[in-house]
Amino acid sequence: MHVAQRAVQAVGRFCFLPSAQRAAGAGAMRSAFVIGRFNLLALAQRAA
Repeated sequence: MHVAQRAVQAVGRFCFLPSAQRAAGAGAMRSAFVIGRFNLLALAQRAA
């Protein structure tokens, strides 16, 4: 029972890791896009 539980946890962690990395990458890209757009807006306002 305990060994099976540990195996299930290991498999779950192994399957969860790529999706977590993908979600983190998507979140980082989205935040970078928002920050870049915010910087562009700030530059445009400063230039105006």
